[in-house]
Amino acid sequence: MTISQLVATSGAQMRVFDMGRRISKIGRKEFEAFEELARPYPSPYLRHAWLGILSWNPKQAGQHNIWFLKLPLDEQNILQPGPRDAFLQHWLRVVANPDQEHGEAPCSFKPDASRMAYFHALALRLLGQPTTQYYATARAYLSGDNDFSQWQHLGLQGLAEVVARIDEDHNQELIASAMTSMPAVPRNALLGFLENAEAGPQLTNALNDALAQVMAEIPQAADLAAFARALSASVSVDQRQQLLDLMMLHPAARDVEVISALGSRCWQDLEGRRLHNYLELLAALGDQVFSALIADLMTLPGMRGRILEAFRNPQRSDQLSTAIGHLMAAARGQMQ
Repeated sequence: MTISQLVATSGAQMRVFDMGRRISKIGRKEFEAFEELARPYPSPYLRHAWLGILSWNPKQAGQHNIWFLKLPLDEQNILQPGPRDAFLQHWLRVVANPDQEHGEAPCSFKPDASRMAYFHALALRLLGQPTTQYYATARAYLSGDNDFSQWQHLGLQGLAEVVARIDEDHNQELIASAMTSMPAVPRNALLGFLENAEAGPQLTNALNDALAQVMAEIPQAADLAAFARALSASVSVDQRQQLLDLMMLHPAARDVEVISALGSRCWQDLEGRRLHNYLELLAALGDQVFSALIADLMTLPGMRGRILEAFRNPQRSDQLSTAIGHLMAAARGQMQ
């Protein structure tokens, strides 16, 4: 039995979200095929499928279940069914004996505060429930009704709900108009949520202007990492890639936080010269970081071939060549 089948037999409905690199919806048929070992997981992160599962019964208003699961994958990103089956057995025991203490479910994990806030915002919208009081507070702040420096009353939940409803209430335009006026702390929190939503041309232009403003000053690595995350889902591909190129030229980009954000969120943009530049920055961070991030990138669709081709680039620096050599030597050692 699979999770999909168990939910269906209970008469409930289900929506599955990828919680790994960003929070995004997984189609029903796609998830069923993944559970049946018929297709690989589309966006693995650290050799796992990170899932947020929301189920509800239309006949029981106000009742729903949420599970956050971290399911291990094999080298082809196919589900390893044993841990999933252990979770199902736990679930069946809970249903059969709801009054007993069953402990923590196998494969469960707790998202950080930002991801929890955004998932909650998505669940409210999906279930047709009203927004929290924080939504109106966040919209009032973004509208500039008060001084943008007065952000201390803002909560993550309000910003998350604005982004989760980016196509409602002119929220995309509202975010765009506020982007260059916000201090770093609330701006970076908002940028983190924007990795989960598609930024249209107007919002991408606003991100462009805000990034230019930040780079003209003395940006911190956290600033560039936040912009990389927000730009990763922009529909304006050419503009997005130009901004990523400029970002990688800045000295603040030579930081593991920025490089990790580029690799984990903007991996689809890493090809050709851009991938070469990324690898050069990555090699400067040392063998341990280089090996870890390359191992993660190699699991993503289409990236293995791109990376191996970049490794053969005759224009690579001595530093990159050394990092590649150490990586290959370590891989050979593991095979012996």
